[in-house]
Amino acid sequence: MRVFLNRILLVTALAMVTSLAACTKSDQPSGNQNKQQPAATKTTSKKDQSVGEYRPSDSKFFLRLSNSTGEADFVFSFGSTGHNFLPIAGDWDGNAIDSIGLYDPEKGAWFLKNSNSDGVGDIVFSFGAAGQKQLPIVGDWDGDGKDSVGLYDPAKGTWFLKNSNSDGVADITFSFGPTGQDLLPITGDWDGDGKVSVGLYDPAKGNWFLKNSNSAGIADIVFSYGLAGRKLLPIAGDWDGDGKDSVGLYDNAKGSWFLKNANSNGTADTTFAFGVTGARPIVGHWK
Repeated sequence: MRVFLNRILLVTALAMVTSLAACTKSDQPSGNQNKQQPAATKTTSKKDQSVGEYRPSDSKFFLRLSNSTGEADFVFSFGSTGHNFLPIAGDWDGNAIDSIGLYDPEKGAWFLKNSNSDGVGDIVFSFGAAGQKQLPIVGDWDGDGKDSVGLYDPAKGTWFLKNSNSDGVADITFSFGPTGQDLLPITGDWDGDGKVSVGLYDPAKGNWFLKNSNSAGIADIVFSYGLAGRKLLPIAGDWDGDGKDSVGLYDNAKGSWFLKNANSNGTADTTFAFGVTGARPIVGHWK
């Protein structure tokens, strides 16, 4: 009798354990729902950018893969001589690699390449008034992961930004900066939000005025950096890979570069020589 009771108790205990395990399993979410899924993100910042040059005399580009003294890592020709083409660079196709382009201010024509190599333009369009001495700019204005072009009119202090590299009028137009003072435009992602906004550099005084939005109003960041009256050319890029762009200066009389890792007063964090005199600077993530 005792053996029979022990068997009954054993069978009952096993049934209870099995039932409890089944309940515990059925209460858990199926699949991988018990894991916290990461939110989808899109990286628009181009880290570790380096410098390059365009030589108008023979329409050659010289690109460096590091911000240091040395020879160009990429050398190629694009465009034709005898024109006052202005060089630009951007990620036109969203592949996280910057490639070069040219703007013809006499005709308001743009010629963009999807590779840093010889050949003709992959994207050709017209945007802007011909012969108005407007200056080309580039940035990801809407955070879609692709760069598009824009224009700055120093005579009126007006900005014209396009969200696509195509014919047509500007998608964003606003005024920022004084009129007729020969300030030079600069663009960058100053606050690391994934969108590029504008800025101005005053070569006569060495002052910088940066905005965190593409809209009218006063500058969000103001500081002094560089020698006043030296006619140094402004550049911007993510020099240290922190996800934010900061400014730099290029002396095309000496082929010298002066880069800062913060948009603030002070001296350059990186200084080096690269290129030839009379070249025009560009910046990009080339590889």
